[in-house]
Amino acid sequence: MDYNLYNTVKVLKKLSGSGNTVYLSSGQLAEELNVSQQTASRFIIELTDGKYIERTLQNRKQKITLLEPSLDLLYSELNELNSILEMRQDFELKGEIQSGLGEGKYYISQEGYMSQFWTKLGIKPYPGTLNIKIYPEYENVLRRIRSADGVHIEGFKDNERTFGAVKCFQGRIDGTAAWLIFPERSSYTDIVEIISEKFLRRDLNLNDHDRLTVRVTLDK
Repeated sequence: MDYNLYNTVKVLKKLSGSGNTVYLSSGQLAEELNVSQQTASRFIIELTDGKYIERTLQNRKQKITLLEPSLDLLYSELNELNSILEMRQDFELKGEIQSGLGEGKYYISQEGYMSQFWTKLGIKPYPGTLNIKIYPEYENVLRRIRSADGVHIEGFKDNERTFGAVKCFQGRIDGTAAWLIFPERSSYTDIVEIISEKFLRRDLNLNDHDRLTVRVTLDK
């Protein structure tokens, strides 16, 4: 992304505070960016066209909402800076277990995924996923993890359909090795899917609505 647009996203996030929405005029944004009002308006139009923000007009001001690509951009930059500065990136995610729709077993069992899990992660996972709904206070942590590179698992096609690429992050649950998996092309969700060589529900005696802590590191 062009640096000026990236800097505009940073300024909009700063002005939005703990939320992702800000009300301001083009003139106010121009002052924050130290550019002309015409240039500030152009930045807003380009970010809107690129689906980085959503803009509506209200009482001579613009209501600007940062969309998922903007947030992903900022968290990706944060992760890169931490990596450059060689700062440890260890995190805890907390949430509660939820039942899935049974689709995890179908997807994980596909040979196109299983062969890559073995070559890239060194595991042959149990055919299914453990689903955890992350608590709201851990949203920022989850976004940081999702925005990192992770281990890339390529998408593939079989005779009937296409399976998308995913990325994986190594973690631990009560000392048991596990991997968090995220579709590479998906919007934010607070549900995390986890795979492991073990049948986690049985081996760790886990049930729906149990509270759970997952420890994740982004260090390479």
